[in-house]
Amino acid sequence: MDIFVIRIEDANNVNEDLLEEFQKKEISNEKKRKTHCFSYFMVDRILREVYKIENREIIFKENKPVLKSGEKHFSISHSGEYTVLGFSDCNCGIDIEKVNNKRDWKAIAERMDFKSQSEEEFYKDWTKYEAEYKLGNGVKLENVYQASFDNYCITAVSKNPEEKFDLYLDIKKGT
Repeated sequence: MDIFVIRIEDANNVNEDLLEEFQKKEISNEKKRKTHCFSYFMVDRILREVYKIENREIIFKENKPVLKSGEKHFSISHSGEYTVLGFSDCNCGIDIEKVNNKRDWKAIAERMDFKSQSEEEFYKDWTKYEAEYKLGNGVKLENVYQASFDNYCITAVSKNPEEKFDLYLDIKKGT
């Protein structure tokens, strides 16, 4: 699975009318709408430029975005300053979460029946839970990849036990 971590602020460099072409659902909050549109804009761009896929039409199956052609599978998540996109040849799920030190992680872990003993473990458990949800109900989880950078935790999951994971970070320090 190729995992692309992209700064959401890069959406400011894309023409607003162009971004609107990638809107997949109605979102009233302007910042969330722009993030949503930018994520799908980047999915389209990566499918076109990296994977050379011609038919990039996205449809929704069971509330999950998929390529109509089935040529590639993808998953999207955003948190804080970043959007993360995962691309695979098989069904996949991905999640990113910014560590929030004000969050009562112990209470959430207990409610979710996580066995987390630390804040770091909680965020790994939480992002794994979210990524598995995006993989789809009833899909047998075969492979898990977890990474962290700065104050973020990422989990990618695949039903392919042989899946290899490559992480591409777009991090600009000191800007």
